[in-house]
Amino acid sequence: MSRKGLGLAAGAAAGLAVYALKIEPMLVEVTHPELFLPRLPAAWDGVSILFLSDPHVWEFGERERRVVELCAGLEPPDLILWGGDFLGSYRGVVHAVRLVKELAELFPGTPTFSVWGNAEHKIRPERRAWLEALLADVGVCTLTNESLPLTLRGETITLAGCDDPYYGFADLEATFAALTLERFTLFLAHSPQVAALAARAGVDLMLSGHTHGGQVRFPFVGPWKTQNPLSRLLDCGAFDHARLTKILGYDPGGNLTTYISRGIGLAFLPYMPWLAPRFACRPEVARLTLRVG
Repeated sequence: MSRKGLGLAAGAAAGLAVYALKIEPMLVEVTHPELFLPRLPAAWDGVSILFLSDPHVWEFGERERRVVELCAGLEPPDLILWGGDFLGSYRGVVHAVRLVKELAELFPGTPTFSVWGNAEHKIRPERRAWLEALLADVGVCTLTNESLPLTLRGETITLAGCDDPYYGFADLEATFAALTLERFTLFLAHSPQVAALAARAGVDLMLSGHTHGGQVRFPFVGPWKTQNPLSRLLDCGAFDHARLTKILGYDPGGNLTTYISRGIGLAFLPYMPWLAPRFACRPEVARLTLRVG
């Protein structure tokens, strides 16, 4: 390659690096998926869920302000769900709670629930208890291997949430103990690796994060890595029963629909704490609309 060609290649590589490290990680977008669910109660048709996951907050900075600004322009949701990994470091507790609080103030009175991600298990138990208390103070109920009835528009469903599956804290037997197949079940789990088990248990809709959509995606290849032990291909977006069956290579049973968020924040590459790119995988806040179908 000529000297000119090498210079152009080096310039292009530098430009891509700047984009992936400095620009795309701040380009948070709101997505508006519609999820068609066969067993959704008729009264819940059109229910909206603001689903946020993996903010990985270190400080309240540009990305966090962008999330609040984007959400301020949305119609009030019926429900707010957080998919875990609030923290980017143990120092991020108060900053993460500030993000949650500012969103709660945009939509006062909206029922809000969360689960823990693996990031919350990187801090001491007493610090995690402090985080849970701070979240409760701003109206967030943290579900830890449990389920409860949730009533909206005069119709009750089951809302279930497990502790982090990725680090092995999920107890699905306890989480699903009170499930009844007569009632629609919405399940919140940080990592989508439990999708097959949720399908087998009769869950109708599972919302997850953890994968960051791969964070770096390549044309025709997809995500480089998703940290999903079940399948790298369960990366982001919606997966109905047929698509899940195709990816798994077997029918898990049930009629589960899974939605996996690309997340808000960043994971650093192993052994390179300064390297946290996003490429072809913008940060996501999902405003989901549930539909009967």
